[in-house]
Amino acid sequence: MRKFRFLSLALVSAAAMVFTSCEDDKDPVLPILTVTEANFGITNGKVSMTQGGTLDFSWDARKGDVDLKTFSISVLGNVIADTTNNGNVLPYTLKNADDEKYIDGISFMPNASGEYVFTVTDKDGEIARVTVDVMVETTLGTEITGAFFHIEGLGKGAWDLMGDKSMAKADPTSEKDMINNDAAGVTFTGSWVAGNTTMFVKANGFDYDNATMESAMTAYNGGTAANSVANPANGDIYIAYVRGMHYMVIKIVNVDPNDTSSGGGNNGKITFDYKKS
Repeated sequence: MRKFRFLSLALVSAAAMVFTSCEDDKDPVLPILTVTEANFGITNGKVSMTQGGTLDFSWDARKGDVDLKTFSISVLGNVIADTTNNGNVLPYTLKNADDEKYIDGISFMPNASGEYVFTVTDKDGEIARVTVDVMVETTLGTEITGAFFHIEGLGKGAWDLMGDKSMAKADPTSEKDMINNDAAGVTFTGSWVAGNTTMFVKANGFDYDNATMESAMTAYNGGTAANSVANPANGDIYIAYVRGMHYMVIKIVNVDPNDTSSGGGNNGKITFDYKKS
């Protein structure tokens, strides 16, 4: 009986050693960091915003096994030196009040697109990191009103989108992005053809009021480009890729085949607005 008792104690001792070893080998609990953005939102790690907008980031950092130590934000590899909403200067060595749970935020107007990296470290050197890719879209903020007449009338029948002016028959064709191509004696339709490399994509439904260069590029690349436009109607929208250099957005305001202001017997006038950077 005494042998069995010794054997039993040995088994208990071995089990205790195995249990202690498992406890010692458990994975450490790491810090946790979450980041949100209030004005534009973060979708799949990305923020798309318009030029001149303000980013409003908030974060919630929580300790793991040990207290938090530092918090920083960098963009394009450069650490941001700025003051948070709670008055902490970045990069921030956390005070006792923040080293277990650090909730704060920051608002600023970014100068350019880039990756914003939020990093919190703890006193053991463990790191939690969130990366947000910010795309600052270039607003097409300059709006011009343009117009041209029937090409066979006495008024100017073409338009220069680069120079923002109407063009006559004698003007250089290479500067004419929109030339009316209605025949003499035919009712004016407002149709046009480019005298250069400018191309057009019809994009009805495009958000003209909030047009950006990026959204214009996306709409243009998603359509079928042509160097001419037939029978434009009031309210139609076209994306113009002007001379292989600039994206512009055109909205047809009025096609009036009965306009007589140009004279010469070939009536008609088209008026349009367009946005450019």
